[in-house]
Amino acid sequence: MDTQLPPDRSGLPVTLPVQGRRDHPKRTTDALFEAVQSGSSDRISIGELLDGLGDRAFGILLLLFALPTILPAPPGLSAITGLPIILFSVQMMLGSPHPWLPRFLRNRSFLRSDLMNILSKAEPWLRRVERISRPRLTGMVDGAQERVTGFVIFILSVILVLPIPLGNIFPSIAIGIMALAQMERDGATMIAGYLTGVASAIIALGSVALMTKMVVFAINWLFG
Repeated sequence: MDTQLPPDRSGLPVTLPVQGRRDHPKRTTDALFEAVQSGSSDRISIGELLDGLGDRAFGILLLLFALPTILPAPPGLSAITGLPIILFSVQMMLGSPHPWLPRFLRNRSFLRSDLMNILSKAEPWLRRVERISRPRLTGMVDGAQERVTGFVIFILSVILVLPIPLGNIFPSIAIGIMALAQMERDGATMIAGYLTGVASAIIALGSVALMTKMVVFAINWLFG
């Protein structure tokens, strides 16, 4: 319980908080919904999102652009959502404190209802990760390590924009895990993101090798 002290000069009692009480940081999913819901217009621009996100801007934007290709999405969408991820990852590698986008990307807008629909579909997965995620092994997410994360995300985002079978879902999952780890300051989840990234790169390379063999076989069968 709070401790009541004698009234001060204003005549109002002074209340001291219980020792050890502290405000819990907002979870990633709550921050995502708040960022998308804020505003009264039907559409929301990338610039609006970017300006209102504060120190979580990199992580939230990476997660927002990764989510559409984690979920079932129309062909070619990964080429659109992957470009901002490439820009953000380069800025992370350079140690930029805040994300920057050129005007034509800042002004690009989406229906707020579409983003809410994506978040609603992804919410159960995000909540499950948040239940086991907490600040730990923070050396994996702070300082120079953020540049390493930026480099890994850059490689995955390049794979993401290429027309490779199975080349968009798994890199997007890895990027989403790393973005969530960055926002929750969870080094263990970041390691899981790195491992998922390695697996997704192997899958993409295997897919390219298989396609190459199929093309060579077809050429030999037709003209050999």
